[in-house]
Amino acid sequence: MFGPLASILVTAAALAYGTAPIAPPSAPGAWQRLGSTVTSRPDKLAHFFRFAPQPTALGVVATSTSNKPIRLTWFSYCEEQSDDGMTTQHQAVITKAHRIVAYPPVFDGATQCTVSVTVRVPGGRATAAIYDY
Repeated sequence: MFGPLASILVTAAALAYGTAPIAPPSAPGAWQRLGSTVTSRPDKLAHFFRFAPQPTALGVVATSTSNKPIRLTWFSYCEEQSDDGMTTQHQAVITKAHRIVAYPPVFDGATQCTVSVTVRVPGGRATAAIYDY
């Protein structure tokens, strides 16, 4: 209806505003992306966080077309009843080329989790997203 140029402009706008498609984690589940994707600039660190209400599982995905390794750092904080109950914290650093999938742990009965992510590729770009179900 709008022609090929409109398709290209819509795709460019989607990438600029953080809606670049990124496949969800490969583990089974009804994964939903929390917020928009984030793309780092070459040699720059991208940092973002998301809140996951009532999560059963969490997943962090980072991708890059570069052959250089992605450095992904994630930190999660889960709580029950706004810190009045059980709380847990976990973190990890993963370095791998092309695609990283991490699964921060979630305890049964967690009422909210906060996940913070940093991603960087030396001389390249990485796109990352946080998922839950």
